[in-house]
Amino acid sequence: MPVHRKWTMAALQCPGCKAYLRITNPQACPRCQTPLLPPRPSTAMVGAHKGRTTSPVGTLLAMAALGAIVILVGLIVFRSISPSSAQIHSRQVSQALANCQHRIRSTAQFGDAELPPHVQNYGTKGEFYFAWPSGSFHFKNGFGAPLKMSASCIGDLSTGEIKQMTVNGKDVL
Repeated sequence: MPVHRKWTMAALQCPGCKAYLRITNPQACPRCQTPLLPPRPSTAMVGAHKGRTTSPVGTLLAMAALGAIVILVGLIVFRSISPSSAQIHSRQVSQALANCQHRIRSTAQFGDAELPPHVQNYGTKGEFYFAWPSGSFHFKNGFGAPLKMSASCIGDLSTGEIKQMTVNGKDVL
């Protein structure tokens, strides 16, 4: 003889319309759509959590430790992203050098001018001063022959403005 199993369903009373409901895992009353309370935890789950208590002091300490870690990580990231004053100075010098090189090259009258090479900054206290000795770069004359060139470039490092520039001993700026 076959054995028939009875499936049991939760019997709940709707708090809205007071109807008795026999449904599994109810979210809302099918009649009035009133939200139903979530089912109570089983005794097995209550037993699993027995003995685990969280004190307010323990929670507070854990949150403080987490906050300190977040602040430390933030400071490390900030320091790695934000440039130091030495890095800012180096970038300003590099930008000033590039501006001087291109400005000098633009003075060539017959095209095919070499870009002056990288040189050291001799400027002090907020200024830049670059100097290229004769023969360190070449411009071509009207006949296409290379001419040895010299140049100097002086300016304000904070603004990048070129204040004085000479090419082959002649003031250009």
